[in-house]
Amino acid sequence: MKRLVLLLPLLVGFDLLQSPNRAVETGNDRMKNGKAEEALAEYDKAVKELPAEPGARFNRGAALYALSRFDEAAGEFLRATEAKTTALKASAFYNLGNSYFKTEKFDDAIAAYRRSLSLDPNDVRSKWNLELAQKKKKEADEKKKKDEQNKNKDDKDKQDKKDDQSKNDDQNKQDKDKQDKKDDQDKKDEQAKNDEKKNEPKDQKKDEQKEQQKKDEQAKNDAQKPEKGADMKEIEAVLDSLERSPKDLEKERARLRAIRRAAPNKDW
Repeated sequence: MKRLVLLLPLLVGFDLLQSPNRAVETGNDRMKNGKAEEALAEYDKAVKELPAEPGARFNRGAALYALSRFDEAAGEFLRATEAKTTALKASAFYNLGNSYFKTEKFDDAIAAYRRSLSLDPNDVRSKWNLELAQKKKKEADEKKKKDEQNKNKDDKDKQDKKDDQSKNDDQNKQDKDKQDKKDDQDKKDEQAKNDEKKNEPKDQKKDEQKEQQKKDEQAKNDAQKPEKGADMKEIEAVLDSLERSPKDLEKERARLRAIRRAAPNKDW
């Protein structure tokens, strides 16, 4: 099994123009000498002179790629894929795949390599880099999936922790409310006891006053009742003893009436 560790290098066109162009020729010389920055400046001149020329776009893309300006390079290689010749078109798709690979756009890279192979099925470089891009895509997808799982787990843990904290807060609030109510009731009970103690002497004094008032009223009533004199007591005793003799009783009653009508004895 192949060990995919290396992206095969860029294809450099250099002499791709059918008509000579001084800027392109100078740029090609600079690229051959490893002077990509100077080559790019020359290719910039060339594309101004030949904006629709796929070969100029291809070489400018190669200079940008050498300077690690991969997104810009991809744009130039994409324009170069409009070439009429199959070889240039296939090479443009190959280099486009490499530019996408460098920016980890593996889906786009795979599509570009497949397009290159459709134009040149025997291109070993495109086959190799296609396999490498597919492997990298799989790794990236697995990493993304794992990251999402970890994120979901972290989010769940955070939510669970938040829910637990919310439950604890609710329980603490309920406990605090209960304690506050109990404290309020204890204060009310304590206040009631204190009020009762404060009012106790007054109530006792009122009770004593009422009791004394009752005694005074009873004494007053007793004083207003006439005392039974000795004569009245004697009369009543006689009446009791004569209750069984109507005649004697009648006589005694007449005598008692006479006594009652008689003037009281004076003691002065």
